[in-house]
Formats: sequence, C-alpha cells, structure tokens
Amino acid sequence: MSEGQRIPYHASALPVTGARSVLVLAPHPDDEVFGCGGCAALYAMTGVPVHALILTDGGLGGVAAPNRDLAATRRDEVLRAADILGFGTPLFAEFPDRSLGDSSARIVDLVVRRMKHLGADVLFAPSFWEIHPDHLATAQIALNAIQRLGEGYTLVQYEVGVPLMPSHLIDITAVLQRKHAAMQCFGSQLAVQAYDKHINALNVFRTYTLQPGVDAAEGVRVATVKQATEDPFGLVFQGTPHPLRVTSQPERGWASWRKRWSNLV
Repeated sequence: MSEGQRIPYHASALPVTGARSVLVLAPHPDDEVFGCGGCAALYAMTGVPVHALILTDGGLGGVAAPNRDLAATRRDEVLRAADILGFGTPLFAEFPDRSLGDSSARIVDLVVRRMKHLGADVLFAPSFWEIHPDHLATAQIALNAIQRLGEGYTLVQYEVGVPLMPSHLIDITAVLQRKHAAMQCFGSQLAVQAYDKHINALNVFRTYTLQPGVDAAEGVRVATVKQATEDPFGLVFQGTPHPLRVTSQPERGWASWRKRWSNLV
C-alpha cells in the first residue's frame, strides 16, 4: 500500500456535504466537543442544524462546581459549550457512567426516535477503535441505529481516546478558536487531566499529511450503512483493504480484530 492508500492527503471541508441535520452521540458530557466539536461548529456555520445526545450523566469522573453535584456541573458545561459551537439544546439521557452496554437496546430506540424527530440524516459517534467501555458501547449503538434507519443515513465515527483510521481529515482551522473556547467550558474534567492539550495535539497531528495553511484537523471515518456494517473498523480506504483485513489465516488480521472486539463489547 502506498501512503495515499492509507490516509487522506487532502483536507475536506465537511464530512458529508448536503446534510439535512446532524445528531452527535456523546458517551459522556464533553465527547461531543473533544471528539468532533470542530465538525459540529462547521456544520452550524453553514446553517445545518446540529444537536447532541449526551448518553451518560458523567457522574463518576471530575471535580464538581461549588454547591453543585458532578452530574449537574457537567450538564452546565455542555450547555455553555453548545452555545459557543452553535449546537441546538442538547438532550441528556442521564444513564449512569459505564452502564451503556447494559442499556444498549433502549438507547438504540432512543437514537432512532431522535434521528427521526430531528430529521437528521448524519449520525456522529465514537469509533470502534476506542477503549473506554462507554465509547465502545456507543459505537455499537450507533451502528445498530444506523442499520435500523436504513439507506440514506450516514455514520461518521470520531476519535477521542484512540486515533481511528480516517477516511476524511476535516479542516477545522476556521473554527479552531471556537473549539478551544468550548473545551475550556469543561473545568470539571480539565481539573483532572489536560484533555484540551491532548485533543489539540491530536488535531494538530492530523495535519501531518495536509497542505500548508491547515492549522488543525479532525480525523473521521464516514460510512454508509453498508460500509459501516461490513467494515466497522474502517479498514478499507478508497477501495483498498488494509493488510489487517486481507489474510488467508482465519485467526489473524481482520478476523482476529473482530474476535477481540466482540469479546470487549
């Protein structure tokens, strides 16, 4: 495989052009900003409605604001960040942290209803490369929801804790300062770890193969229902299968990855 068969060498303006409406699934209150806040802000700038569905209450990690519990603190942070990025009012599902795998069927129903209610045809969610159990559960929930919705819907996988194999590198230079400001809203999380620095480093790194003038980019994997079903890890880029997916030994390569993933979720 050549370099250009492994990763994009040209930045994209948006993951999906012509979107009617976008729904962003966030496992925790902040993933909608850290993972794809730039993409969401770009959509909002073009007049495409963007809404976030925050699945957990975030009650297990962070530092609460004075006279507020942690879940309430994190809801306040999400609302401030949404205002900066131009989101609609987020919906809070308020499942407990680290419980999404146990509630996946109910959440798939919720996502499908929400997509239809909003008239959304693009669904953002974490990728199957993530390692946090709530992120992995959300990846599976998104895949199940998009399968139920059928053709005409697009899944966009974003990265937070683990880089994915991107089909698109989105130039977020125009909204970079807005994303930085939105990340600063999450004081409950930044008091624990410098997530804003980590995400900024990832966004800068994503410009490695891109043209001068792109200061930051978000890596995403864009998939139709068929592509997401047949290749959930995004191992096929521009029609070229990654070597992990091409093997004659059933317990190696892609088959091995599928087995490991199924054991995780």
